[in-house]
Amino acid sequence: MVYRIDYENLIFDLYLIERIKIRGNMFVAKMFYLFEEELIKKNIIGSRYKMFKNHYGPYNEKIRFHMEALFRNNFLEINRMYIKKYGATYNLYKKKNQTKKFLKEIEELIQENSIVFNYFDDIINEFGSYSGQGLQDYVYSLEKTGFRQIKMDKYAMKELVLDPLILRQPKYKFELDEDWYDTIEVLLDPKLRNQLGKAIKEVQEGKYVIYNKN
Repeated sequence: MVYRIDYENLIFDLYLIERIKIRGNMFVAKMFYLFEEELIKKNIIGSRYKMFKNHYGPYNEKIRFHMEALFRNNFLEINRMYIKKYGATYNLYKKKNQTKKFLKEIEELIQENSIVFNYFDDIINEFGSYSGQGLQDYVYSLEKTGFRQIKMDKYAMKELVLDPLILRQPKYKFELDEDWYDTIEVLLDPKLRNQLGKAIKEVQEGKYVIYNKN
């Protein structure tokens, strides 16, 4: 089986970062949690981060890994801030020109899946001004949330709180077809993007000949 990168999540990562001010892991994770929970109620799959209970509520470590990968490929900025109270350093994410450029390049894809992105817009509009702590407090204030529809503090540590892929027959699912998958792969990987650009240039300049074997 060929390994498939979940580019769908990376697209949502950048979509969120483009629309908010500088924010950290706690904020981003809670936004995805609220987004996914809303979509589950609508029988729709968008982003697909499994959420587990940690010290700060629902979270998935993949979020940080994805953000750092996007940072390495120059799609967003990461500022690191040391918080003395917790004795730890935290990532703060910020958009850059490449964030907007990428989303502009896939505008057609976003429009094709507007039903999903409109729900994300609603979540961003409602909660985008919250701080990470404020969003955490809100999630903990909910009387019914997650799989078990109980308060967040009733979930056990490391317990699975939410999994979008629990929907076996969703009404709608954001999933890249083969063509879009290949396109996103090129757009998100600088090496592939540069190779493609070079190949196109060589063809245009007549330095590369495509032979027809038939």
